Amino acid sequence: MGFETDIAIVEFKSIAKGMLVTDAMLKAAQVKLLLATTLCPGKYLAIVSGETSAVEKSVEVADRLGGRDVFSSFVVSAINDEIIDAISGKIDAGLEDSIGIIESLHMADIINAADISLDSAQVKIVEFRLGRGCGVNSFYIITGKLAAVEEAVKNSVQFLSENGSLIAFRVIANPDRDLLRWLEPAMCMC
Repeated sequence: MGFETDIAIVEFKSIAKGMLVTDAMLKAAQVKLLLATTLCPGKYLAIVSGETSAVEKSVEVADRLGGRDVFSSFVVSAINDEIIDAISGKIDAGLEDSIGIIESLHMADIINAADISLDSAQVKIVEFRLGRGCGVNSFYIITGKLAAVEEAVKNSVQFLSENGSLIAFRVIANPDRDLLRWLEPAMCMC
């Protein structure tokens, strides 16, 4: 790619202010909008990607213009391209020997944890969901050889535990091929 890709995750307390500031973020820096969506109750989430300096500038703009309407802003550095694809809804991985499921309430932490999973073991993302409804957890599912999935889950769980944002995790060896059918987008209630 030629440069490291970073992402910025900004959560706003106001939908209107979030949309206004997201527009300003995009105009102020050479960043790409990965996700912009409303959250329950009445929040707005924007995730942008780009080179380090552009992402940092976009967060500065968000914090300055968003003021007290910024619930949280966070930069994740040198993120794996597969995570960027997953946030954008472009997942193309088939089920392998085992799966690992990791849940968290915090979107920035789950994105970091997924990046840790991919960087620490030879696994692929099967599903990646950022919780958008009231009380909905964010989660991701990885697949690979059992030892790789266990290693990736262990490292992600350590990170999430240290940040107080781990909800749950499980590793399933040799899952039934029909297990993930319920994850089809049409079935999503979040």
